[in-house]
Amino acid sequence: MKTAILVIDMLNDYFQKGRLSNNRTTLCHSINELANWGRDSDFHVIWVRQEFKKDLSDAFLIMRKKNISKTIENTEGSEILDELIRNKNDYEIVKKRYSAFFNTKLDTILNQNNIQQMINCGINTHASERM
Repeated sequence: MKTAILVIDMLNDYFQKGRLSNNRTTLCHSINELANWGRDSDFHVIWVRQEFKKDLSDAFLIMRKKNISKTIENTEGSEILDELIRNKNDYEIVKKRYSAFFNTKLDTILNQNNIQQMINCGINTHASERM
């Protein structure tokens, strides 16, 4: 059975302070171990990033109303944490909503690679961050 590991929202802006910042080292270590194990097992690794335009025109309504600028494209905040080990064969997708499937190429990647099973890891930003 073909498997992929989906690593979700491990972005600089979400690890600036608080609970996520306090657990950053442990979480990154665990994700690196999982991704390396997956690659050794011929699994695909897919990194999911969320980013928005500087003017927030493609952001969530609440972000626009409160002028919250997180994970803005072409900023360090929208980039995957440096300590996470990525491979040239890994995939990366950018999402604009909570779902990594909504208007992204994730479904295409899964279908093209006959992925039948996914292992998800990372963070749930809309629940871990108050906007």
